[in-house]
Amino acid sequence: MDMENKEFDNIELRSDKVRNIIGMVPPWLVRTGTAVISLVVVALAFVAYSVHYPITVEAQGEIKGKDSLEFLVPYKYIYLFKEPRNLLVCYEGRSDEDLPSVYSVASYDAKLLSIGGTNYFLAKAYVGSDSTRIQPGQKAEVRIVVSDRTLWEQVVWK
Repeated sequence: MDMENKEFDNIELRSDKVRNIIGMVPPWLVRTGTAVISLVVVALAFVAYSVHYPITVEAQGEIKGKDSLEFLVPYKYIYLFKEPRNLLVCYEGRSDEDLPSVYSVASYDAKLLSIGGTNYFLAKAYVGSDSTRIQPGQKAEVRIVVSDRTLWEQVVWK
C-alpha cells in the first residue's frame, strides 16, 4: 500500500501535460490577489493618515470663585504643561449628552501636592464664558488634550 501512495504522489511519474497543469497558477488569480492586497494596503494608509488619535490626561477639578476652575493633575504629567494645553470639561449636574466645555490652561503650580499617597500639581483655567451655568464648589471632570495628531503622525513623528 505504501508503494502505491509513493508512486501516486511522485509528480515525476506523470506526463509533461499533467505536470504543466498542476504547476501553473491561473493568471487571473494572481492579478486578483495582487489587486485585493493593494487595495487593503491603500485603505489602511488612508485611515492612518486621516483618523485622529487624541491623547488625553484625566483630572478632577472644582470651581473656585465665579470664573476659575482648579484641577489636580497627576505629577508625572508636569512636563506636558510647558506648552499651552486645551481642556475638555464636563461639569457635575449636567447631562452626559451635553458637549464638554473647552478652555485653555491659564496657569499651573509645579509645587508637589501629595494626597492619599499620590502626587499631584495644581492647574487653573479661566471659565468666565460659562459663569452663568456654573457655581462655586461645583465639581468637574477635566480631560487635558496632550496630542491630537493622526495615527500616521503618531507613528512617523514620535
